Amino acid sequence: MAQPIPDGETACLDCHESGSWFPLSKQPAFEHNEDTEFVLEESHLDLNCTQCHAGESIDEFHQFSVKGSDCVSCHQDVHQNYWGNQCETCHTPENWDPGQAFRRHELTLFPLQASHHSLDCYLCHTTPGKIPSLDCQACHQADFLPELASHDGLNDLTDCSTCHGPTRWNQILAINHDAFFPINSGHHRWVWNSCSTCHTSAGNYQTFTCLSSGCHTVSRMNSKHCEGSGCERCAGLTYPSSGVDSEDCYFCHPQGNTAKCGD
Repeated sequence: MAQPIPDGETACLDCHESGSWFPLSKQPAFEHNEDTEFVLEESHLDLNCTQCHAGESIDEFHQFSVKGSDCVSCHQDVHQNYWGNQCETCHTPENWDPGQAFRRHELTLFPLQASHHSLDCYLCHTTPGKIPSLDCQACHQADFLPELASHDGLNDLTDCSTCHGPTRWNQILAINHDAFFPINSGHHRWVWNSCSTCHTSAGNYQTFTCLSSGCHTVSRMNSKHCEGSGCERCAGLTYPSSGVDSEDCYFCHPQGNTAKCGD
């Protein structure tokens, strides 16, 4: 591919010093970034002209022809065209450091964190030009163990990231439970041993109980909320003399303390 320079009107001193052909002028009249379609930046700024432009004779060299402007014109494609010729997807003119690919990955819907950061690209990108599934099961189907009590009621479509992080499977996420109901602070701190203390339906964390595991009993709650035939009222809810359910407990005590009805 020939560049449109120099023409017959370009003077030698526009690029060369008067005392010697080399080195070239520190301020040549020719501006590569303005006069060509290939902008020199980062590592390309330090290249000698002859590293991209070659010729068997002085005349041929001054045609400033190049093999092409694609990266593979100068750089060996170690991927053997597996990823096509869009090298800039993962690499930059700064360098060919593979770490660039990971930094670019942070801009996608699947940032590489923890254990994912050290994986080889080909483990997930098995088909060139096709974005792999973002579902955990696409790569970790064998890691899903339905026989575990904590997986009861779950299936292959369950979002694993609800409980698991990218570090390792046996490390459960530190969910900010206190945003929903304080169990790591206040009255309920240190009074439970595992999730199943309150979530007795294995794998179902939408349901809970306050009336089991030795925490609260129906008889004790009745005695605290009812006196004779009269029972407490809160925001239009009357404590039932037959016993309250856990959802009603939460309705009146959303912070798990003795305060109720906005107290």
